[in-house]
Amino acid sequence: MYLAIRSHMTSNQLSNEPTCWQDKNSHLSDDSSGITPESLIIHIIDDEESVRMSCDFLISSLGLSTKVWASALTFLQQVNIYRPAVIVSDLMMPEMSGQALQVHLSQQDSPMALIALTGNGEIADAVNMMKQGAADYLEKPINSHRLQEALVRAQELSLKRAKLYDIKKLYAQLTDKEKQVANELLEGNLNKNIADHLDVSVRTVEVHRSQVMKKMQSQHVSELIQKLVMLEA
Repeated sequence: MYLAIRSHMTSNQLSNEPTCWQDKNSHLSDDSSGITPESLIIHIIDDEESVRMSCDFLISSLGLSTKVWASALTFLQQVNIYRPAVIVSDLMMPEMSGQALQVHLSQQDSPMALIALTGNGEIADAVNMMKQGAADYLEKPINSHRLQEALVRAQELSLKRAKLYDIKKLYAQLTDKEKQVANELLEGNLNKNIADHLDVSVRTVEVHRSQVMKKMQSQHVSELIQKLVMLEA
């Protein structure tokens, strides 16, 4: 299994990368709302130019926006990985493999969805990548119909992850008491029951509930419940 990021790159190049992908806290104001699956950029990463150009042609012919990269490290240096997008990446590459890229994206809680390109004998590695969060894998030579299906799933997955990321940001703003009230609402409890459970007044529950709705950007309790359910999934 090839997971290698060369040691000198791990200690030197990666430590000098722009904060666009090192520090997700610098992008907490990003909002994925209003983005459609078809508008997501498809990033193509492969060290072989012929493969990059072939994938670019196939994906562009579907009316999708693409960007091509010769290495995963170059991609990470120049792209904000906290925005929803799809990555079509070769599995085996020098400097940083597709699998190492997927591990990094997962560790950084990136919403990007990765589709791995595999050759003969690499299926087991591709399956492991899916266990680590990859959206799908495609065997070379690429079947255009199979590619289109994988792209649709990856687009939907990336937006779902981005929405969850936005909800996590909102939930993190709640105080401990507000989180307790939110959890009580998730259980379907009324204000009076919540007050009894938390040993506070109904008025206090109403104040906390109002703050929960405001901070979670929810107009109705049903909308709040949907967001809380996503956090628990």
